[in-house]
Amino acid sequence: MGNSANRDLDHDRDEPAFLDNINRLSGGKMERLPHSDTVKYIMEKLDPMELAGVRGQMLRRLIRNKVLDSMRLSKEITGKKHFTVAIDAVHFHTSHREIPHSTRRVHADGTVDYMLIALEAQIVNRDGRRIPLMTEFIENEQNPDYVKQDCELKACKRLLPRLKETYPRLPLVILLDGLYLCEDIVNLVRKKGWELSVTVTDKTSAFLAKAEEKMAANPRNRIEDTDPVDKRRRTVTWANGVKHVFGDTKVCLNVLKMSKTNGKGETETLFYATTIFLSKRRVIGVLDQVCRTRWQIEESFKVQKCHGLGLEKAFGTVGNAGLNFYHLVQIANITLQLIMHSSLFRRLQQHQNPDRIRHPIRRPMLEWYGTIKNILAKIKSCLLMIPLSGIDLSNWRLEFNTS
Repeated sequence: MGNSANRDLDHDRDEPAFLDNINRLSGGKMERLPHSDTVKYIMEKLDPMELAGVRGQMLRRLIRNKVLDSMRLSKEITGKKHFTVAIDAVHFHTSHREIPHSTRRVHADGTVDYMLIALEAQIVNRDGRRIPLMTEFIENEQNPDYVKQDCELKACKRLLPRLKETYPRLPLVILLDGLYLCEDIVNLVRKKGWELSVTVTDKTSAFLAKAEEKMAANPRNRIEDTDPVDKRRRTVTWANGVKHVFGDTKVCLNVLKMSKTNGKGETETLFYATTIFLSKRRVIGVLDQVCRTRWQIEESFKVQKCHGLGLEKAFGTVGNAGLNFYHLVQIANITLQLIMHSSLFRRLQQHQNPDRIRHPIRRPMLEWYGTIKNILAKIKSCLLMIPLSGIDLSNWRLEFNTS
C-alpha cells in the first residue's frame, strides 16, 4: 500500500508495530515478516484463482450480510432492487519482453509490446462507491501458433456466465460501453435475466438514426431540468421499442438522449440504450442512477493506477505474479472502499481523541484528508507505528455510510 517497489516492504517490515498489526489482522502467528523476494516467489507460483476465491468470499459475505444493500437501486427505477455492475477493460502493464498471460501489439516499425489486460466487473453507484466484483483476464493461448488474439468481447462472453454462476439470484443491471452493443452480448445478458444499459456511440449510426426517428415521432417524451452533476440545463428525450438487427438477431431496446450546451455554445449529446422501460416518472432516475454511473469504473481504474494502490507498478511479471498482484490490488480496493465509506473513521477518531472529540466527525473521510493518496499514506503510517492491540473492536458495529 503506497509502495512503488518490492524493496519498500523490506524497509517497512522492521517498524515497531507492523508485525503485531499484520498478525492481528490476518489471525496469524508469524515471528517475523517475509522478505520481499519471498512474497514475489509466492506470487509467481500461486494459482490466481486462490486470490480470486478470497475476493469472492469477501463479497459473498458482504452481500449476504446486506452490507452493500445501500448500493442497490430503488424498486421505483427497475421494479427490483438491482445492483448496477459496470464492466470494462483495464491495461495495467506493458513490457517489451514476452511475458506470461499477455496479449501483444505490433507497431509499424516491427517492435512488439506485450500487455497485461483484465476485464473487470464492479458494483458501482453515483455517490462514488465502487466494489470490484469479478475479473476475467484477457490473455492469448499458451500455444505460440494461436490464430486470433483474445479480446474484450471474448472475455466478456466468459465473464458473464461466471458472474451468473457465482451470484445466480442477484438482480443486476449490466453497464457497458458501445463496444459491447452487439448480438452476442445483448443475447447473453437477456438470457441471464439481467437488465442492460449501453453507452451508444456513433459507431452504431444506423441504430442511432432509428432512435432519433422514433424520438422525433414522440415529442411528449421530453423533460427539461438541471443536471445534478454540473448544474447546467439539459434536455432529456426518450423512446421505447427501438428495433434493430445485430447480426442475425433482431433486438428491441429503449433509448434515451441527454443534450446540454457547453460554455462555447456547442451542444453535447449522449445516447444510452437500455432494456429498462422508460416513462416520464422514471426516466431521470434511469439516466442518473443507472446509465451515467458506468464512468465510475473508469474513475476506479484511475484511483488504482495513480492514487497509491500501484496497479501499474511492476511488482512482478514472472509466472502468475502479474495476475496475482492485480488480484491483491482489487482486494485492497474493496478494503479501502469499506474504510472510506463506513463509520469506521468516526469511531477511530473518537477512540484516538476521547477527551478532545466529544462527538464523531461528520465530514466524509475523503473530504477530511483531501485525496485518496493521503488516506492511504495515513493508513500505512498507522499500520507501521500504532499497535492495533490497544483497540477493542469487539463491541463496534460498523455501517456502510450512504451520505
